[in-house]
Amino acid sequence: MELKIVHCADLHIGASFSSLPSNLATIRKEELRLALSEIVSFCKDKEADALLICGDLFDNPTPTKKDSEFVRKVLSILAPIPVYIVCGNHDYMCSDSPFAKEDFFSSNVHIFPTFDFVFEIPEKNAAFYGKSYSGSVITPSFDNMSISENKLNIMCLHGDITPNSDYNIISKETLSNPNINYAAFGHIHDTYEFAVENTKCAYSGTPEPHRFNDDSSTGFIYAQINTDETKITPVSFSKRKYHNISIDVSGYAPSEIIEKIKSEINSADIYRITLTGEQCENVAVNADFIQASVSEHTFYIEIYDNTTVCYDFDEIEKEESLRGEFLRELRKLSSSEEEFITSAKAGLDALSGNIPMLEVQYAD
Repeated sequence: MELKIVHCADLHIGASFSSLPSNLATIRKEELRLALSEIVSFCKDKEADALLICGDLFDNPTPTKKDSEFVRKVLSILAPIPVYIVCGNHDYMCSDSPFAKEDFFSSNVHIFPTFDFVFEIPEKNAAFYGKSYSGSVITPSFDNMSISENKLNIMCLHGDITPNSDYNIISKETLSNPNINYAAFGHIHDTYEFAVENTKCAYSGTPEPHRFNDDSSTGFIYAQINTDETKITPVSFSKRKYHNISIDVSGYAPSEIIEKIKSEINSADIYRITLTGEQCENVAVNADFIQASVSEHTFYIEIYDNTTVCYDFDEIEKEESLRGEFLRELRKLSSSEEEFITSAKAGLDALSGNIPMLEVQYAD
């Protein structure tokens, strides 16, 4: 008998999208809600036996009434297909959580408590094991749970298997139990699968990315499980992707930089472009101007200038200026050409006020 489940996590409905302008943040918030609707539609199209939401459905433990009511309504549409929800480190169980309200969700929605628990679908001979967070950290669990060898056993987990981690939800030893058919994880926003001994495990990823760290594979998982095999199919409906791109613009004129960036972007996605390489003194890189010149060609873009100045030392040494005097004296004191170049560049940067950034600091 085959068990068909849809496994998702980390929607983070209610996320602020603080790195975006307010009008674009509003769009992205709606697109997060739409992602849940599309997952529900996918479940119905596939005639899934269950939907697993493995943590961080909401971005915080006390979501707004608008977000709570939206989720309640969308999940009720899926009835009678059961929905099993684990509360994660962002939307952990607390007294003001919608997950703690009796009869808030429709009868097909089942919330794992903050202790080891199992829900079953008898007609599918399937058991779903899980535990919700009661705060922003958790300790390993399930060591003392009896996992039947005669059922299809699914773990619904939010966290990792790293020892001493604040999110170490389950030990590798427990996870390697041969009776576990599939371990459905949330917490990591990339979609990927792995194995512990013979147990097939997977992070579903976030269905709709919401920060620049989410620049890898995102989506959710369709899993077909039977006693002999667990088949995992990644699915992605994301409206937009985040990209972190570095572009070497050594020797480029501003107009060439703009055209290069245009060739790297599309109209739908979100970009963080870091300009690198060397620029001559008389070619100024104005990140604000470049960003304004390309912004209409994509949903959102940030430009960071991490270029350095390429100095013509021979010409500067001829100058009757402080810079020229500095290089002439430095030349006398330097023990090698390499030492001269390194010191000259640092000194000229300091004299010009062009202190290079050792590392660009981004705010998400």
